[in-house]
Formats: sequence, structure tokens, C-alpha cells
Amino acid sequence: GGRDYAPVPGGPGGDCDVVNKGHGGPSNDCEGCLNIVRGQPILASMLVFVPIGIAAHVTEMAPPLVFGFNFLAIIPLAWLIGKSTEDVAASLGQTLGGLLNATFGNIVEMLLCIAGIRNNEVVVVQCTLLGSILSNLLLVLGTAFLVGGYFYPTQKYSQEGAATQCSLLAMTVFAVGLPTLYANILDQEEERENMVEISRWSSVFLLFTYISYLYFQLGTHRALFEGDDADDEEEEGPDLSPGTAAIVLAIATVVTSFSTDFLLHAIKGTVSSWDVSQEFIGIILLPIIGNAAEHYTAITVAARDKMDLSLGVAAGSSCQMGLLVTPFTVIVGWVYGIEMTLNFHSFQLAVLLLAVFLTTNILSNGESNWLEGLMLLVTYLIVSLIYFFEGSGDDASLATLA
Repeated sequence: GGRDYAPVPGGPGGDCDVVNKGHGGPSNDCEGCLNIVRGQPILASMLVFVPIGIAAHVTEMAPPLVFGFNFLAIIPLAWLIGKSTEDVAASLGQTLGGLLNATFGNIVEMLLCIAGIRNNEVVVVQCTLLGSILSNLLLVLGTAFLVGGYFYPTQKYSQEGAATQCSLLAMTVFAVGLPTLYANILDQEEERENMVEISRWSSVFLLFTYISYLYFQLGTHRALFEGDDADDEEEEGPDLSPGTAAIVLAIATVVTSFSTDFLLHAIKGTVSSWDVSQEFIGIILLPIIGNAAEHYTAITVAARDKMDLSLGVAAGSSCQMGLLVTPFTVIVGWVYGIEMTLNFHSFQLAVLLLAVFLTTNILSNGESNWLEGLMLLVTYLIVSLIYFFEGSGDDASLATLA
């Protein structure tokens, strides 16, 4: 099991003598792999769930077991993808590296959404998209502010960078909100077809906005997002050479795509046997697996008083979910001929609107403290409670229109 999977980063034999040219990095890839495993022993040991998860699906175990094992398998895979992306990005220079990080930063959510569309679980996909935005804004940012506030009374970050991200989040609410309201007000069959067209073309424009935002962030206005603490600390060198890191990235991405597929396949059985709603799984549980490594990063850098970096991870991921992954998913639905639209349920739209409103208020002054973190966390807890106590019957769902 785990012993076969832990050395995967080394890639096929013969890679161990590749000398890493990064600054301060290990002398070869074998040593780099050891560094990675030593750095995160818990995540590395969780790789044992990858073969277990695959075996659970192949031997057709009970759906909750297949769901549980693959859930635990994707967490370390997401971490491996993140680590290898960073190591590849380190050799590409700032702009290309930033671009690669931005693209692969949400690859797990993208794979979850593709798997969901292929299994025709549109409700779960929409909930995962919404849940990722909520967990980044409320849970990750809240924990980062709370942990950072424990070590420092107040922490400062770039107000302009935060303002840009808040504006993009407001645009996300607008892009999701209008189609949702439109569909709810004009609840007719022919309008439903128009709704699908509107969603698809809106998604193309949202993707264009995301590309423009990347150009803004990595090109014309880079200084806004770096803050004062960008030059304080020299980054440690990458652990793997670019070639090996690229192989790890490819292998981890392919394995993750299988694990997400098995996970989504088991959702229906899991919902009925656990008696929880699809929304609870989509909004609360699934975002944890894609964001676990990001959560960890945001919190540890906040504890070191690097708030711009922490905010970039948390609020930046939310912007990516809204402007990249959501439209990407609608377009994937277009390719598969499945009606994935921007028509989220009106209750979910209200949750998103209020979360963005609260976050924008908190981020407006360029400073954070532990109380602000607590407010965000309590808000997330309340949202979780609502979805946890929601029934699992078809008529009880907060995702289907009355």
C-alpha cells in the first residue's frame, strides 16, 4: 500500500542522480523526496488511502466506504499536486510560475466538477463550487485571522489588493445572482433553455475577466498583491528538479481524476445511508479535500505575520473558484451536453451574497485581528448547521426549486 506510493515523487528509476539547480534545494531528487515526506509526515502517510480507495471501488464495497477512502486519498494527492506545481513553477520565473500556480491551484476542484458532470450530479457540482468559495472566505480566512491574531494584536495587509479581490467576488455574486433570479422569476420551460444559453455565454465572458485579472495581478499591478512582506524572506529552494516535479504533477493529477470519479460515483449511496443532504456533502465536505493544503498554507503564513500571502491564498482562491472554475464547469457541461447552468438556488445565492458582504466589510480597513477571524468562523459554523440539519429527501432539498 503506502510503501509503494510514498516514493512516487522520485518518478521512474534513474531520476535520483538529477542534480537540482535551485538555491538551497537538496542535492538530488531522492533527498528531495525524503525532505517532502519529512516536511509533512501525516499527509505523506495518508497516501496509503490512494490504493485502498481504488480497491474499494473495484471490489464494490459499500458506497460510504468508497466515499470515505477516496475522500481521504484526495487530501494528500491535492498536497502532492500543490507541492510539485510549486517546484515546477520555481524554475519558470515569476510570471509563468504564477500562471502555473494559478491554474493548478484549483485543479482538484476542477477534477471534482468534471467527475460530477460525468456522473450527472449537477446539484453536487454547484454545491462544491459554492462551498469552495464559502470555505475560503469564511473558514480559511477566519482561521488565518484567528491564529494570526493569537500571535499579533493587529496584522496589516495591502488594502488595494484586498479591494480588488472583493470587487471580483462582488462580480461573481452578480454573475451567479442574475441568472438565478431570472430563472426563479420566469419559471417557464422555454426560459429554461434561454437560461442554459445565457449561462454558457456568461461563462465565456467570466473566463475572459479571469484572464484579465491574471494579467493585472502578474503583469501591470503586481506590487498591489505583494505587500511589504514580499521581500522579507528568501524562499527555500524547490525539493525536486523541474523534470521530476512535472512527472509527479502528471501522475498525481491522473490518479486524482480517478479518485474524484470514484468519490462522485459513491455519493448517491452515501447520502441515503448517512441520511445527510447532497448539499451538506457538496458545500461542507467536498471543499475540504481540495482546499486542505491551501488551508494549511494560509494559516501557517498568517502565524508568521505574512498576511498578504495568507489573503492571496484565501481570497485569491475564492476569486479563482468564481471566475475560473465555475465558468469552466459550465463549459464542461456544454461539451458533455449536460445542462450545468449559473442558476444556483436562491437560498445558496443569499448565503454567497451575505458571505461576500461580510468579508468585504472585514477586509475594508487593511487590518485584521482575532475577533474578525472569530466572526468569520462563527458565520461558517451557522451555514454548516443549516446544511447539516437539512433533510436528505427530494422534497427537503435547498437546491431544487419548489
